[in-house]
Amino acid sequence: MDKKLKQSLKVAAIRKEMVVVWLKNGDKIKGIAEVSADPERLKINTIEETVWLPYKEVESVSRVVRLRIVGETSE
Repeated sequence: MDKKLKQSLKVAAIRKEMVVVWLKNGDKIKGIAEVSADPERLKINTIEETVWLPYKEVESVSRVVRLRIVGETSE
């Protein structure tokens, strides 16, 4: 697995962001990334369950970043 992907997953876990993970077998998993003590596996909380995925099975990752806008807008 690419170091940038692994770093992106770690940042998402620290920030408790939603991620979409595409696996090498074509499957897609969506959930909240969590910090994992296991250096070989990624932990994702989906709607149904908690999933542990080996990093080597991950093809790509998309992070869903929530933007908070403070104040009023005038249109």
